[in-house]
Parts: sequence; C-alpha cells; structure tokens
Amino acid sequence: MKNLNAYEVMGMIKAKQLQKQKGASMIEYALLIAAVVGVATVMFGDTGMFNTIETKVTTAATGISNL
Repeated sequence: MKNLNAYEVMGMIKAKQLQKQKGASMIEYALLIAAVVGVATVMFGDTGMFNTIETKVTTAATGISNL
C-alpha cells in the first residue's frame, strides 16, 4: 500500500467534497425549476390568479360603461 502525504490526502478530500457539491447543486436546480413551474401554473393557468384579476377588471369596466 502506498504511503500518502498530507497534500495527497487533502487533494482526495477536496475532490470528494466537490463531487458531493455537484450532486447537491443538481438537486437544488431541479427543485428551483419545479418551484418556478408550480408558480407559473398557478399564475397563468385557466383558473389562475391573472384570469381572476382579468375577470374582475372586465366586470368593473363593464359596470362603469353601463352608468
């Protein structure tokens, strides 16, 4: 078995930490994309928030024009 010096051991530890960080980053990006898709679905869906606001504005404008 080869004897490792301190620099080689530290290099191996850093390489292992970097691999773990890359895996965590991929999961974080996937969760972020899922959150953005979820918010977009709520905001722009058929029964979403913007549709509700548009309906209320249209109703108010129609009411004003009928005065």
